[in-house]
Amino acid sequence: MKKIHQLASNYGYNYARASKLIAEEAHHPALRDFLIRLSNALGLGEEEEKFFRGETERMVEVYTNKYLSDVETLKKWTDGYAALLVSVILVISVFLISTMLFNMGDTFTMSVLAGVLFSFVCFFGVYVLYRSAPYEVTGHSLEIKSKEQELARKICMIILPTTLITSLILVVIGVAHWVIFLVVAALFAPVGVVGMINEKKIEQKDYDISTFLKSLGTTAGTVGATLAVALEHLDKKSLASLENNALTLQKRLINGINPKVCWRYFIGETGSELINKFTTVFLDAVSLGGNQTKIGKIVAKSSLGIAILRTKRKLVSTGFMNLVIPLHGAMCGVLMFIYRIMFTFSNSVAEMMAEHSTEVGGASTGSMPMGMGFFNIGNVGDLDYLGNYVTIIILVLTVANVFATKFATGGSNYTLFFYASILFAVSAVVLFAIPIMADSIFGMQMGAGG
Repeated sequence: MKKIHQLASNYGYNYARASKLIAEEAHHPALRDFLIRLSNALGLGEEEEKFFRGETERMVEVYTNKYLSDVETLKKWTDGYAALLVSVILVISVFLISTMLFNMGDTFTMSVLAGVLFSFVCFFGVYVLYRSAPYEVTGHSLEIKSKEQELARKICMIILPTTLITSLILVVIGVAHWVIFLVVAALFAPVGVVGMINEKKIEQKDYDISTFLKSLGTTAGTVGATLAVALEHLDKKSLASLENNALTLQKRLINGINPKVCWRYFIGETGSELINKFTTVFLDAVSLGGNQTKIGKIVAKSSLGIAILRTKRKLVSTGFMNLVIPLHGAMCGVLMFIYRIMFTFSNSVAEMMAEHSTEVGGASTGSMPMGMGFFNIGNVGDLDYLGNYVTIIILVLTVANVFATKFATGGSNYTLFFYASILFAVSAVVLFAIPIMADSIFGMQMGAGG
């Protein structure tokens, strides 16, 4: 807009021609199309206020339809992601069972191929969720941040290197896998909890900012005073989650601090990108001499519309998260259960073969003790390798589900630690409990058979 004004005032272009010239320099297609429409409207002599009102309604309609379309796509792909995981877990399960039943050649090569297929399918599903989910930024990236954002950032700077170093040490000294998963979950938990608290507060403030801006604009327009004076007349109790922020803003303005600095701290301390955008628009429009009442209503309506759209996305993402957590436990449990049954069964059959070594040594397959000739009993090295292989598969599945949940729900990056903490804890429980359960079940069956 500044460039258009400069072309018109300094170089003698009319505004229609200037808008068209600047449109050719615009890289964003939406901005370029808008400037072309503005050029046509100015050339035809259309009233500016009427044109911009129509553009506002058009942009709101386009944004709303695209967002709702993305939410519907996300809903379909969350179901598709679950189906993909179930299918690929079936492939890994068949591979594990086949290694016990048949001689499949090089176990390492087959396991690598199955692992590559598993990883590709998992992260392909994650990528599709990332692309289909509505793109939005909830937390701002300003220098001034909310208390929760600052706390999460400081904890994260300590937790990330600590987690990496601790995990490597535990792997080197040979600690049980479930302990490593549990330690990672415990270390990620503080960052995740603070991040989720911050996300909840931002969500509530995004709802309340519409009331604040509308009330402030209406009060300023009715009283005919500045925003600082209007803020004094405003009932802070009606602002709900923004009450403390508004009181702090009022105190700073009363003490004679530069209003721009006061508002910058108000925006920063909320932690919300939505508040950052719409409060900046509100302040800029008022400073340019716009009608405060109209500006407040327009900005409040737009911000509330976006907050409501996010609620519709939350319905889909919450359902997906509630599905992923038990599904993750079930899939990890199936893999570990199959391995432990295979491990226990192989050891039991090996002991039986050792007891009947004389009979087996001189007998054909048809006269071997029942069951011994039908299984490919791997050596201890193969069984240990498959145990580590299953743990790696569970690790890959955990990481994939963490990112899938994050992309589906959105929010700040700190929420990633919350989902990671939950899913790593679930994996730790599976790695600890399923072997005990499987050994107990198989021991009971062997005892009954004896």
